Amino acid sequence: MATIYDLVTAADVVAYWTEKNQNAQPLLGATLFPVKKRLGTKLEWVKGANNQPVALRPSSFDAKAIRRDRKGIEKVSTEMPFFKESMYVDEKMRQDLNNMIANNNQAVADQILINIYDDESSLIDSSEIALERMRMELLTTGQIVISGNGQSYTYNYGLDTATQKVTVIKAWSDPTADIIGDIIDIVEKAKARGITITRAVCNSTTAKYFRTNTAIKNAVYVFANGTVPVTTARAIEYIKNETGVTFYAYDNVYVDEAGTTHKYVSDNTVTFLPDGDLGFTNLGTTPEESDLMNSVNTADVSIVNQGVAVTTSKIVDPVNVETKVSMIGLPSFEMADKIVILDTHKD
Repeated sequence: MATIYDLVTAADVVAYWTEKNQNAQPLLGATLFPVKKRLGTKLEWVKGANNQPVALRPSSFDAKAIRRDRKGIEKVSTEMPFFKESMYVDEKMRQDLNNMIANNNQAVADQILINIYDDESSLIDSSEIALERMRMELLTTGQIVISGNGQSYTYNYGLDTATQKVTVIKAWSDPTADIIGDIIDIVEKAKARGITITRAVCNSTTAKYFRTNTAIKNAVYVFANGTVPVTTARAIEYIKNETGVTFYAYDNVYVDEAGTTHKYVSDNTVTFLPDGDLGFTNLGTTPEESDLMNSVNTADVSIVNQGVAVTTSKIVDPVNVETKVSMIGLPSFEMADKIVILDTHKD
């Protein structure tokens, strides 16, 4: 008869989670910071340089070429944080599973297994949340702060406060605010630094200011001959036509370690972006992947998302299976110099 050790393995948990999420929409941060596998825990990347071409300096025919420095290039090096949590199979579920298997009731046994896999694979969901939390905090504040379980990390990505963290003159919640003017000002100042802004990320609370703004509302009415209501979507389309910037409202939320729900993108925050990837979600090599992957009879290890280790281990007293999910991860921000974070709330 199959035992709990045979039925709850890392490969089973990963396969269940993968199938369950095969049609899920990717998180916004994952599309802006695609995953990149790294060896070990050290993270290095090159930040800066707007790729603006600079005119060649003149020279005489017989002179040695003047060596050009890589201006604006900065090499960043840091250690990536380690994340790890585990779960045991619920004792009642384990007993019920054994009873159903002993009585050849496969249908009920399969349902119990699904419930067990749901529990265990939730740790993989938690790894996704931890990564998205870092990516979006970085995107909307320019830094990452991690604390909990006696650990504390702060990663400051060095955004320029004068040009990359700006505040509106009049709050966008005020219907008389010059929202179009604020956006054009950001776009033009970025262009002067060699940066082309094409996208902006906010949440729906901030985006609704577009349809209540007097100037935008009147303009949409004029274009539609007063025949359609002014919706947020129509206001966003008008803003794109006027400024060249496409706005995306991202309303996903997460629950922190204390059980408090937070928005990934805070109210009154807008981040302006260029095209393309902004950086990478770097995943290092966990101890489980490097040391337990090929062990015999010690643990069963499977990797998901290129670097998240799922490990199942036999527990003999009390008899159980421990499922552990671990990862070493941190976003790099190669395009850090090319974003602008706007506070739309004027104190």
